[in-house]
Amino acid sequence: MSKTALITTKQHIRSSFRDATFTNLNIGMAESYFCAFMLALGISDVISGLGTVIPQFIGVLFQLLSIRSFFRQYSLKNRILLFLAIQALSMIPLILIGQLKINSAFLTIGVLGLYWGSLLSLNPPWNRLIGHTVPPKFRLKFFSIRSQFAQLSVFIGLITSGILLYWAKEQGLELKIFVGIFIFGFLLKLFSWYEIKKNHNDYDLAPGSEHRVRLRDFLRSIRSTDQGKLIIFLFFFYITVHFSAPYFNPYMLGKLKFNYLEYMVITSVAYFGRVFAFKLIQTRAKSRHINKLLFISTAGITTSPLLWALTDSYGAILTIEFLSGCYWAGFELSTILLYYQKIDDRERTSIITYITFLNTTGMVIGSALGAWFMGMLPADSNKYIVLFAVSTFLRAIVIAFAPQINFKGRLPKLTNLNRFFQMIPSSVNLIRPFIWKKKKDFKKDKE
Repeated sequence: MSKTALITTKQHIRSSFRDATFTNLNIGMAESYFCAFMLALGISDVISGLGTVIPQFIGVLFQLLSIRSFFRQYSLKNRILLFLAIQALSMIPLILIGQLKINSAFLTIGVLGLYWGSLLSLNPPWNRLIGHTVPPKFRLKFFSIRSQFAQLSVFIGLITSGILLYWAKEQGLELKIFVGIFIFGFLLKLFSWYEIKKNHNDYDLAPGSEHRVRLRDFLRSIRSTDQGKLIIFLFFFYITVHFSAPYFNPYMLGKLKFNYLEYMVITSVAYFGRVFAFKLIQTRAKSRHINKLLFISTAGITTSPLLWALTDSYGAILTIEFLSGCYWAGFELSTILLYYQKIDDRERTSIITYITFLNTTGMVIGSALGAWFMGMLPADSNKYIVLFAVSTFLRAIVIAFAPQINFKGRLPKLTNLNRFFQMIPSSVNLIRPFIWKKKKDFKKDKE
């Protein structure tokens, strides 16, 4: 470990909350509108849809390189700082593309690939850094409250960009506002870099503490385990989902001609569906329910594109997207719990990277097949409606082969802000006046 003065747990947690705010503001303001940016440049709707998936595949290939020995020789903190710096710098070409109005799908997708590569590569070392700095008995509480900070920041970012772009569209300043959004995103990434640099300890890994699993060994092992069956199922499910999913945003903005304000509301409603479902699941679900939750959520995700095909009513689409957000929340929670429950911590970085690689590969295959299918349809046909209907049929076929896996762990519970402040010790306080008030009220109750 570094010989410099150690950062306390209190400072680390405060810094992590600020970092969550900066990171998720950028997600809401910039990442959520990458497809809209490509459409504003004049790039076709099909390529703009692919532009949300291909960069993630480029990113996951970069992530595969990031777990090799060349990067593992550096400390967790230095790896995070490196990838954060690359992510911040990748915003500069986006600013120039918007400012110069460069209508190049190849260039834009390449820059977004660099952005996603750095983003995905910093996630494994960041998770291990949290494991070193947050005590295990407070870790679930920490992630619960950090998640609430993140959710609020995403929502603020979505609304801010949606309102700005709606106004800019009316004034003919659309690309200028995108440039401003990306400049602000660049600054947010610099703030995150500063937080990690200033307020996190520089952990060096002891020899043998991180074991790299080879890709061929991982692929060989998934054939005989329950988790492996789930990973294979998810690979094919992601293919069928992304047969149509990347083209919903171009469908709204291009085909249905929704304005940015309407688009922002739809995106926010889907987001609120996720938040609502997470809260409900964490309150009501039991460990034995996780396998049923996987089936229900995949069935709900399967019906979503069919419902898109049946209506173009704005109110109906809002309802569909809220339900879709609920289903995706159940899907994400059930899959994370089911296939992460037996992963060795030393192998976690490699295993998570390979799972992400397979899922992203499925997304790319599905997106490419969807683009090919739309290209095969007659020019005068309603391509989107046919695409959504076929995607529903393919999803239904795949979920018929969903594996049955029992979750044997304990389902983590969410906690609210007040309970968090009551449960953590004063040495890990976050906002001292709040802690002091809680202690004072507790003493009065005892008296």
